[in-house]
Amino acid sequence: MSKNHKRLKRLKSEKAKVKLKAKTIHQLTKGLNATDTSFKVKKILIREQLKQRDETEVLSTRKLNIDDLLTRFRHHNSTVRLDALKQLKDILLQNPPKSLHSRLNSLLHGIAALSLDKEKEIRKNSFYALNFILGLISNEQLAPLREIIISYLSCAMTHIDPRVKEDSLLFLDVLVQNCNNALAKDSHKILPNFLGMICRLHNEGSPVAQLMTTLHSKSTNVKWRIKVLERLANLFTSIVNYRKLCIGTRSIIPPFVKTKKYIRFIPVYSNSATQFCEISLDEDMVSIDNHEKETLPMEEFVKYVNLLMPLMSDIWLEVCPEKVESYTEITILSETATLLKNVIVIMQSIVEYIDTLDQDDYSVKRMKHWFKNTFHDAYMKNFLSRFPYGKVKPLINESRKRQKDFSQMEYTEECLEQNLGLCQIHVWFTSLFNCNEQFPKSVRSYCISILKYLNGKLLLLLCNKHKENIFGSFVTILPSLLLKPSIDDVVIRMIGQIVLRFKEWIREELIAKHESIIENAKKIDIVGTHDDKQSRLMIYNLFYFIDSQIYY
Repeated sequence: MSKNHKRLKRLKSEKAKVKLKAKTIHQLTKGLNATDTSFKVKKILIREQLKQRDETEVLSTRKLNIDDLLTRFRHHNSTVRLDALKQLKDILLQNPPKSLHSRLNSLLHGIAALSLDKEKEIRKNSFYALNFILGLISNEQLAPLREIIISYLSCAMTHIDPRVKEDSLLFLDVLVQNCNNALAKDSHKILPNFLGMICRLHNEGSPVAQLMTTLHSKSTNVKWRIKVLERLANLFTSIVNYRKLCIGTRSIIPPFVKTKKYIRFIPVYSNSATQFCEISLDEDMVSIDNHEKETLPMEEFVKYVNLLMPLMSDIWLEVCPEKVESYTEITILSETATLLKNVIVIMQSIVEYIDTLDQDDYSVKRMKHWFKNTFHDAYMKNFLSRFPYGKVKPLINESRKRQKDFSQMEYTEECLEQNLGLCQIHVWFTSLFNCNEQFPKSVRSYCISILKYLNGKLLLLLCNKHKENIFGSFVTILPSLLLKPSIDDVVIRMIGQIVLRFKEWIREELIAKHESIIENAKKIDIVGTHDDKQSRLMIYNLFYFIDSQIYY
């Protein structure tokens, strides 16, 4: 009974539906069902083919101008974008630079935007085109356009795609090669991006940073940090060079003295070179502040240094070997040596930048002492406790006939550049001590180890490289040191050793200055000697191979 009820209910609902009337088909009578072929036809016109090209217009091999190529840069198809880049490369190679100067703004916009493309081949070709364009224009032409490039560089360095972020270092290489000054002026915009590539701040305002580890990456953390630190070293070098250029050309910003609690005077007279201070009454303080932001301000510099110096130590401690007491030299891998080199270059650039600041400024003096008190002890502990460093030589497949030849192989080589850089930084730190201040025990011990290294292996290394022309020219100027009012006893002994080993190179200079040196030896002031007479006799006996006379 229930089933029948459902069936009746369904029939009732079907009958309630609105029925559409069927269309009545009208059949044409015979003779009227023929097709009428008397309609008109228009030609198909393609607008692109109707464009009138100017004979002087710059065109690609496919007859596309720059506007067409810029439009294709924004095409959804990656093949079209890549082909447009190749067409632009052909235009750049076949046409003079002057013909493209009027289109620099649009060209840089279009090409720099492709640095954020998801296709690696497109990004690579965009860097090639950007490098070619930047190599053709001067710094004056680039000045109004640098904001475009720096903005896209910042976007690439902070991109969510790790592949785009990695290729942003290639973007930076192009800018370092062609426009160092623009990078130096906008360094305060780029430095935070560098720090974000290798570390993470605990808090937004915290000075403590933590190294990041990339797990899903084809390259190791060491290789990635080498890439980042190498570019960071280039950026710091650009900042220092630009600072020196400003000082050398007298184009630095006129100094503005801001009154603070510790200011007791205004430095009208200074020990530094005289500077011309330009005064513009039409320039307001807002424009002055904007002008100051073009260079790296003192507060920004101190903030970045406070972050970078501990990071350099953490990066180095992550890869350096443990201290072994039985060895005098720590051997590191070539990859580790490259990382150490970049770390040292960054620290040297920081030191060099501090030296370019106004030494009479009270805030600069405070900053230098803050820098020494904060980082000197950590620098000695992390870098000099394992000094000096040696590098493992790369293996070379050479046939050896006898087993004893393997025992004579040298598996290590000197990290000369790294060791000298560490010496130079430590000497700079010690120069910040007051004249009457005594060195702490740790500072004194590291100074002694540095002197032993410089007087030992370094001198031996220079002697082994005597075949070089630079060393030959250095040897020829040594006799002139014997004509000065004073000379150190160590220098006399060094000249004596060089005369014995390289007398062919120094013979002509000694013969030419024979009489002058003998005469000056009677009155020259010898510093640091224990036996004044013996030191003077050493000067006389330098000419033994000329006149065969021995003085005693």
